[in-house]
Amino acid sequence: MNDSKLKGIAVILFGILLSASGAEMNRTVLASFSDFPFALIGIIVGIVGLIMVFKNNKG
Repeated sequence: MNDSKLKGIAVILFGILLSASGAEMNRTVLASFSDFPFALIGIIVGIVGLIMVFKNNKG
């Protein structure tokens, strides 16, 4: 398996972690700040990970 694909899988897992823990992170980390969209950022990070996994490396 390619190193880029492994990094992509790690990025996908990080995106899932951000999406799943969005409400708890807003409550604990950013208590004085308004709600930050951790779930949306997790989805964007997951999409970047998918691109990294399925990208062709012909070089």
